[in-house]
Amino acid sequence: MFKQIKYIFLVIFVASVSLAQAQRDTLTQEVEVTKAYKPIISDANKLNSMPSIEETEHQKPTFNYNINSTPVFSTFSVNPLKAATIETKKSAGSKGYGLVRAGLGNYYKPYGEVFFNNLNSKNSVFGIHAKHLSSFGNIKLEGGDKVDAPFMKNEVDLFVKYMFQNSVLSVNLDFKNDGFNYYGYPLDAVPEFLLADDQNINYFGTQQAFNKGGFNIGLKNPTAEMDDATFGFNFDYHYFGTKTNQREHFARFTFDVQQPFQIGVGLLEAGIQFNNASEIIPRGDSVVGSKNLSWFFVKPAWYLGDETANIKVGVNAWFSNGNSENTKAKFTPNVKASWSPVREIITLYAGMDGNYISNHYTKIAYENPFVNPDHDVKNSFEKIRFYGGFDGKFSKKTNFKVSAEYSIIDEQPFYYLNERYYLDPAYNPAPLAVDNTFAILYDNMNRLKLNAEIFHASSDKIDLLASVNYYSYQLDEQTEAWNMPTWDANLSIGYKVSEQLSLSADIFLIGQRRALIIEEVNPFITTFAPQTPTYKSNNLDTAFDLNVKGNYQITSKFSVFAQLNNFGFQKYQRWFGYPVQSFNFLAGVSYAF
Repeated sequence: MFKQIKYIFLVIFVASVSLAQAQRDTLTQEVEVTKAYKPIISDANKLNSMPSIEETEHQKPTFNYNINSTPVFSTFSVNPLKAATIETKKSAGSKGYGLVRAGLGNYYKPYGEVFFNNLNSKNSVFGIHAKHLSSFGNIKLEGGDKVDAPFMKNEVDLFVKYMFQNSVLSVNLDFKNDGFNYYGYPLDAVPEFLLADDQNINYFGTQQAFNKGGFNIGLKNPTAEMDDATFGFNFDYHYFGTKTNQREHFARFTFDVQQPFQIGVGLLEAGIQFNNASEIIPRGDSVVGSKNLSWFFVKPAWYLGDETANIKVGVNAWFSNGNSENTKAKFTPNVKASWSPVREIITLYAGMDGNYISNHYTKIAYENPFVNPDHDVKNSFEKIRFYGGFDGKFSKKTNFKVSAEYSIIDEQPFYYLNERYYLDPAYNPAPLAVDNTFAILYDNMNRLKLNAEIFHASSDKIDLLASVNYYSYQLDEQTEAWNMPTWDANLSIGYKVSEQLSLSADIFLIGQRRALIIEEVNPFITTFAPQTPTYKSNNLDTAFDLNVKGNYQITSKFSVFAQLNNFGFQKYQRWFGYPVQSFNFLAGVSYAF
């Protein structure tokens, strides 16, 4: 508990000092924080000429595990897949089409990225983004072994946006390739029989690759007010495949309608989803097969009020059917009330809703890439979520948000590792080893989440974002919410030293987590008394990740950049048995054209 308090106060102290310094600067434009963070383009006026992108990817902790701690507003985690990431620092009248970046780092890490945007048309935008980042270094495991832990990330994205009247029609095509090894092993040295080149006991040392290609078509009116009649839709499709032969087709179509009436506004969101996964082991089966699942959902609601005080009352309904389960129907309320006692200064809100969560194959694979590739995960049902809080502005420079929520969730998945005896005739006696791919168990969970966030912008000199989350869990059967943290925090600071030099830093903190190994019963012990598996709980220490980035503009077209990742030199574990790279750096050059 003392260590947790120490880390939290470290973030608060640094944020307070930075905020006090930033108050001396002057602000040239007002920053509004009134909606959830959505890194999407709102209209063509957001576009300028020179791309401004994140300084390349670092191994940032990712333990969301369905805990959404997305910041209210962020100027540091820019999504390069959207046209909204295009900004400008070039002189007036300079057109510019894009940016090329290239660099190298330790752990044998090459990097390259290209942005191209055609802004010649007044009503349309066309762009291409391509990226490569890879590493071929070794990582030392907790048991002392040095293992190969390469990874490779490739992305190609194409987007087209066409503006007509008040609507935006967007088309996005994308392809992603992620390659990596199952390199991890928890606690002890890797057993000798797993180091053999031809071992087939488990996935240790096996190469894996994810390939995902798809498209999105959407129509929306980003300028619509609550008294406007609107219609929008969104269609997503992707094909996902792995090197271990699993495949998934995923399609989802949604539409939303907003219709004002004499009293209030009618709202409707509805849609259908289909996914098919093959070469998996369906739940309740022991042989490889496939799974189909179809969803239909409808969310009608009624809105009353104005910007000062309003209430929305509705219901959410989901209906699902698949080849491995019976038809299911789920319902939750959808109610939200908000009140602004002082317009644009503070807003209070409260509500209750719920969610039926589709744990389809692609979602789980990206949430935990080291899960057993044969997985078939149950869908989760958030039966009800009570939430409330307030947000607003301390000043034109500083925005804040404080919130709390309490959720009751059925069939929450948790990841764990199996330890078992392998009945392989090549080994006598049968070896005992821990799998290094995760299995899944389920429990019903009540979760409390408290959140506080602050964003400060001071002219073009300094930006600051700080966020702290606290979590508390209650479970029906499990003793711990495996792999879920009790708290997390982040602090992001950007500072423009001069017209040529800009610096930024990101600090990520993840509180202690508990990880689970289940030792299966010994098949060689014969007894009339029933044997039960042994649960082994293990502690994952607090993760501290400091990343520092800098960019120096040599000319209007050329610049150099450097990035220091995991500057705290901590080999924390993203997942049990899988430590990240220690201190690593990346440096290179950029050319704007």
